[in-house]
Amino acid sequence: MARRLVSFGTEGTVFHREPARPAPQPAMPAAMAMAVLTLDGVRKAGRGEAPPVLAGMDLAVARGEILGLLGPAGAGKSAVIDLAAGFLAPDAGAVLIKGERTAGLPAWKRDIGLVSAGADLFPDMTVLGNAAFPLEARGVARGEREERAAAMLARWGVPAALHPGPVGGLAPALRVRVALARALVHAPALLLLDDALGTLDGAAREALVADLLRVRAELGLTVLHATRDAALALTLSDRVAVMEGGRLLQAGAPRDLYDRPADPVVAAMTGPCNRLPGKVLAVEGGSCHVQLDCGLEAVGVPVAGAGGGPARGGRCVLLIRPERVAVAPVPPAEMGEDAVAARLIEARFAGDHLRLRLAIGEGAELLCHRPAGLPLPEPGEEASIAWDLGAARVHAA
Repeated sequence: MARRLVSFGTEGTVFHREPARPAPQPAMPAAMAMAVLTLDGVRKAGRGEAPPVLAGMDLAVARGEILGLLGPAGAGKSAVIDLAAGFLAPDAGAVLIKGERTAGLPAWKRDIGLVSAGADLFPDMTVLGNAAFPLEARGVARGEREERAAAMLARWGVPAALHPGPVGGLAPALRVRVALARALVHAPALLLLDDALGTLDGAAREALVADLLRVRAELGLTVLHATRDAALALTLSDRVAVMEGGRLLQAGAPRDLYDRPADPVVAAMTGPCNRLPGKVLAVEGGSCHVQLDCGLEAVGVPVAGAGGGPARGGRCVLLIRPERVAVAPVPPAEMGEDAVAARLIEARFAGDHLRLRLAIGEGAELLCHRPAGLPLPEPGEEASIAWDLGAARVHAA
């Protein structure tokens, strides 16, 4: 399926004749060469008979980098944050901050700032008092600490006198902004965010992400943040580390993880993805021919995983992102070479795109995202689908 160029309609259906090649990554700036945080073979046992919280974690956060930890509940993301913060000690391996081992170093002596889920503030303090507290704890004189705290609050769009009383009644977005000011007022080497934006959504979250990126550029922040939200991880991070069950599955630039996931698990965690099981017919150079269980034949890029790549006669799964599938209300012969028949089951409006569910082959379904305004079939009508070779990836099952 879709071994060559397929084109139909207006923009939004654009394929290349050759498999997509990874874009060259820019060299890391010299200022980022030194790791601010390093986890070297870190292990952390679970309680009792539970599986390990972390099973041999190797990770480095470069100076000036925003690195996102992405994974479901129980993946070990918060454990990494707690290890860096000093709330947990590794059972094996080492945690280093600015190249120095942190074994035995308490949390309050570490060069970090931390914002946890819920952005816990001191409820009996004012906005200014909360933001100034790290400086007070370090013995900074009242005048200086209040001046510095007010300046940091201003960076986050929070007037120091906004809420003269205790902070208990602050809105969630303001609580997070005050917590960020408090975490950064003492200019730490590393900012730790443990699902800090998890209570926000919509415009409030978008605005805070924009401000975090702005403040990062202004102050040269190094950030490690943990989240279950793929969209947030991909939008905010320079690199993303995908975790599951205490293990690091893959780390890389957001676009690399999304376009070239190491396995189906990473593909599912980083965004919507169609999974089509089948059997490998042949592997020739950079293409893998598959007999799908639904009866169709398809072609994709073979991917070598930890257990090897797809082999002739072996079971496999073909992955294709919904936005990489082209749909046309015409017979396959009119759409282009390698297009196949489909039937539209339903179409749902999703803002900037339409979410289509199509039946293909014998009993299989495919999810497709298409821009609004393209010619599409009506639900129940016959159609054709196709995709480019470089868009589909074939993994051994």
